[in-house]
Amino acid sequence: MPDAAPRSTGGGDGTTDAPIAWRIQLAVYATGMFGNTINNVITVVMPLWALHLGASPLMIGLVLGGRHLLTTLFSIHGGALMDRLGTRRVLIWFATIGAVTPFLFPMMPWLWAVLILQMLDGLSSSFAWMGAQAQVGRLMKGNPLYAGRLSFAVRIGHLAAPLLAGLGWDVIGPWGGFAVLAVWAFGVLIAASALPRPPMVDTRRRVRPADVMPRMGDYLDAVRMLVIPAIMLVVMASTLRMAGQGMQSSFYVVYLGGIGMTGTLIGVLLAAGSLVGFAGALAVAPLARVMSPYWLLLGAVTGGMLCVSVTPMLGGIFLLLLVVSAIRGGAMSLAQPLMISILAQSAGDRQGKGVGMRATANRLVSFVVPVIMGAVVELVGLEASFLVVGSILVACSAGIAAYLLRHPGLEGGLRARPGTGSEARTPLIGG
Repeated sequence: MPDAAPRSTGGGDGTTDAPIAWRIQLAVYATGMFGNTINNVITVVMPLWALHLGASPLMIGLVLGGRHLLTTLFSIHGGALMDRLGTRRVLIWFATIGAVTPFLFPMMPWLWAVLILQMLDGLSSSFAWMGAQAQVGRLMKGNPLYAGRLSFAVRIGHLAAPLLAGLGWDVIGPWGGFAVLAVWAFGVLIAASALPRPPMVDTRRRVRPADVMPRMGDYLDAVRMLVIPAIMLVVMASTLRMAGQGMQSSFYVVYLGGIGMTGTLIGVLLAAGSLVGFAGALAVAPLARVMSPYWLLLGAVTGGMLCVSVTPMLGGIFLLLLVVSAIRGGAMSLAQPLMISILAQSAGDRQGKGVGMRATANRLVSFVVPVIMGAVVELVGLEASFLVVGSILVACSAGIAAYLLRHPGLEGGLRARPGTGSEARTPLIGG
């Protein structure tokens, strides 16, 4: 497939209406796959590492939630940098940081060091995932075909990451688990280096301190994007989705470890959803043609969250845990490309800021939920904490449903073909 002839649409990254070359597609998909699924390695390794260091439930919540602290503060800034300086350059900077941190975890076995390294590693991996989404919007115009392929690629990582992380921990110990984290980190760096150079950005120009400093105008511009109903919906649904993910990435593994499951079995449970997720990613466009993609999005994120909340009610039966984990994986894979396409087709030439706005909300929730669960665990116990937090999230889901009912204009689907960002205020699928 020939390279697409780029043309400029703000921020310097090339965009095109022609088919996207496979070498560019693969670079975007690999960046997203490794960047997004580093968290699947962390989900297995970090709770086990925290338990190994003797952390209390509240401290475990702080360590796991702390991964998202810097990302919460700087996601909008990172997205603005991608719009201004080019996605590839920004990703390589932060991927280099991410390639170093895995080796430092086992060398610095202190909880304060773990917290600092978690913040740095979380910023690096989050920017990689943001960059892949921004490229789907800028290079691929939010076409759900490419968004679905990106989600499909991410499922490969979701399948492999926890299995390899659990196996590495069981066979070699902490160094084995962190070695898998290092492989994923270098995957981000290599994939980001393979992204196309933005044709309208002079990458040889020396970057000045003023170019990389946060700007209040960028934050205000990103917040203003929430007046677009489709973007507001994506942000709300995305935070609900990440709240469920925050439950799974924190005390889900602690619970499983507490009932005697090995790291390998935990990895199997976490990977099971990816098998169903492959089908879910491919089913997005057909399903969105026969029902509202917005209600489909809300139903998927609510179902995925409930599958985590009911964990203690399954009695520790591995088969039931496996089935529920698989259902959750299917729901998550349905939601992901919908959010990417709706946001990309609504953000216009502010792809980085749009993704940064969503990432800020996501990471704030990802930071808060493990800390809240840690506190709730100490108050009511581990099993009850799932039900308490889950009940709160069900109420949030009802609030999002009410928002949908108040905005009947959110009735269309997503455009199956790329179009210019500026015309995309109400996304359409197959319309």
